[in-house]
Amino acid sequence: MQYDVLVIGGGVGGGSVALNLANRGFKVAIVEERDWGGTTINRGSTPKRALLASAETHFRMTQLVKDVAPLSWSEMASHSAKVVLAANQRYGNNLVKAGITTIEGHATFVNSNTILVHGQRYQAKTIVLATGARPRKLEFPGSQYMEHSASFLKTSNLPDKITIVGAGIIAFALASIATEAGTKVTIVQHNRMALRIFDQGLVQTLISRLENAGVVFKFDNTIQNITELSTGSYQVTTNQDQFETKAVYCVAGRVPNTEDLNLSVTGVKVGPQGIKVDESLKTNDPRIFALGDCCDAPVPKLSNYAIYQGKYLGNNLQKPIQFPIKYPTPALTVFSIPKLGQVGISTQQAADKPELEVKTMDIKNWQTYARNGDDLAELKIIFNKGSQQIVGAEVLSQDADQLVDYLSLLIQQHVSAEDLQQQLFAYPSQASDLYGIWQSR
Repeated sequence: MQYDVLVIGGGVGGGSVALNLANRGFKVAIVEERDWGGTTINRGSTPKRALLASAETHFRMTQLVKDVAPLSWSEMASHSAKVVLAANQRYGNNLVKAGITTIEGHATFVNSNTILVHGQRYQAKTIVLATGARPRKLEFPGSQYMEHSASFLKTSNLPDKITIVGAGIIAFALASIATEAGTKVTIVQHNRMALRIFDQGLVQTLISRLENAGVVFKFDNTIQNITELSTGSYQVTTNQDQFETKAVYCVAGRVPNTEDLNLSVTGVKVGPQGIKVDESLKTNDPRIFALGDCCDAPVPKLSNYAIYQGKYLGNNLQKPIQFPIKYPTPALTVFSIPKLGQVGISTQQAADKPELEVKTMDIKNWQTYARNGDDLAELKIIFNKGSQQIVGAEVLSQDADQLVDYLSLLIQQHVSAEDLQQQLFAYPSQASDLYGIWQSR
């Protein structure tokens, strides 16, 4: 069967490019071998945020009210499952409604414009690879007992004592959710670095908050083996310690899904970070493009970047691409309790630029934060000394995700303090706080 564009991978990145092209009148087919919506909807952000909604609500209540009832994990899991199922079905239905041919199964290349799925050949002028990534496997005696974040997010019965391997974005989210649900959490990290791209002062504040909630951090610990005990628990042995746990979840990175595509017949080059692409997301074969977690584009492997890349290709594949992809001001959030947000230039990047200055703002007494019992709220803004324009920010608060999104819009548009005064925001709200933030630089 012949198409204008074939997309391999039905996650949010692949769906983004497919929907954009279909809306422009292209004949598009998309292949998915597992779940429509990919990791993001089925095993990532969607279930994570659904569980976090319950955990956050409980945490906020404990900040304001005494004697709050404990959370029920079974109820949390049930709510999350409903949200995921609805999102999965809505995602698949949207593809069909757009006139996209949906193909279920594993795709392999026959040549640069032909793939094979369940013995059926499909051809296209252009093929887009959006095959995502999978959890990285660590190899040591007993590593087979480790599970991954998807298992945590789908379990209907969370153990009362768990271990998380890794100290990145996913680890802090899972630890926050589990701790609020009454589970004892241990985080094992092979070095002393946690959330390395974020402001380390705010990271340490977050770590202290989680430690006060019962999380045990074991830095500079490398797991040497895991042994299953007769009690059903596991004994974890590191280079420095030995302890028992009921489950071990590994969130120590992800690996691009590229091996089983038979890419060798196309000549497409693959490196350690994934499929090699240029600034237009094109591989060394001009008929094949790649986006999201499976490619080596020099941006974070996050859903918002994959969706943006999909929109870029969807808007440009109808003609020879003339302009490389240009990413807008990035906004990132660690969905922990409280959240950690970053937008634009980070404090670490600013440290190497003498023209930039970092200002720390204690905002916990501002109405937005005080009324919610957000007693750790802190903001660091980065501004240009010459132009006085804010170019970045990092924030720790219960609503950090919303604030960095507001800031992203203002930074992207180079809004000045004078420009902001021409806006009329609801008061008192987080948006109205922007007046004070912009005038404080």
